[in-house]
Amino acid sequence: MHPVLIVDDDDALRKVLRLRLARSGFEPFVAAHADDAIQMIESRTCLPHCILLDIRMPDRNGLDLLPEVRRLCPTSPVVMLTASADIETGVEAMRRGAFDYLIKPVVKEQLLATIRKALSYRKIQIENARLEAENREYQENLERKVHERTRELSRAHLQTVAVLAETIEAKDPYTRGHCNRVRQLSTALGRALELGRVELRTLEYGAILHDIGKIGVPEVMLNKNGRLTEQETEVFRAHPVLGESILRPVDFFRDCLPIVRWHHEWYDGRGYPDGLIAEDIPLLVRIVAVADAFDAMTSARPYRSALSLETANAEIRSGCGSQFDPEIGAVFLAREIWKLLDDAESTGSD
Repeated sequence: MHPVLIVDDDDALRKVLRLRLARSGFEPFVAAHADDAIQMIESRTCLPHCILLDIRMPDRNGLDLLPEVRRLCPTSPVVMLTASADIETGVEAMRRGAFDYLIKPVVKEQLLATIRKALSYRKIQIENARLEAENREYQENLERKVHERTRELSRAHLQTVAVLAETIEAKDPYTRGHCNRVRQLSTALGRALELGRVELRTLEYGAILHDIGKIGVPEVMLNKNGRLTEQETEVFRAHPVLGESILRPVDFFRDCLPIVRWHHEWYDGRGYPDGLIAEDIPLLVRIVAVADAFDAMTSARPYRSALSLETANAEIRSGCGSQFDPEIGAVFLAREIWKLLDDAESTGSD
């Protein structure tokens, strides 16, 4: 049974959350004040596997409390609770180390799904730490053993990336599986372009995480059945920069940052957020741009049906030299890269 610590000054909300978690098989602990929560953790009255932390409390701001909680419980994901629908509040919480955030009133299904994802993330982080410790221990041993541990560590990191991708896609059911398909298309295209092993790994992780900034885009916009307003478009176009800022503090993802920030740049300079042109856009980013656009076109959206394979290929062809690197687009079409998708992840244009 997983212990979950609820820190919120609202008596009614604490009771509701406690009851919901208890009925769902968790072991809830509650604290009305920040100092109470710290005392419970330090005295080992509660050793939480996950923490629900209110941002606005009368005695202490949850954002200011977050670093202390993370120090005391480094492997316990923290989910912030906020009554504000302000995107920046949630993004700032994640910048400071929160796993996710929930907007009050908290929907039961969303609460339980978020906690389960947080616990999965915790399990992977603990496993990562174990494998990293073993990796250090074996560094002086035989090269074969070191290689085996390194491969295990890479798989564990990929699992971490997959959990983050699920967090993105949970906000937009129409793009479920998108990150994984972009990963498969990008790595297949990278192999066709004869990239090295290290570049392929960076490409794989970056492709999965390219839309991480959509965590900061309201779900109502992601699922809107129609064109976005000018203001909504401005918010949406901020997601590459938000994604980069979320991942920047994590050293492991450093090489993925260009993909996250620039995957919406166009070869002719008409993209965003920085208007890069041609070779100024890194090679891995130009690869993901083709894969991302192809999967977006061949997947259904709230405002349109999936395009046929023929139509999508025609769009890629016509976009070579404007939206896409012409050489990369040509390889994508000539090698029929879309055929390398797993059957379970095939696009809607089969």
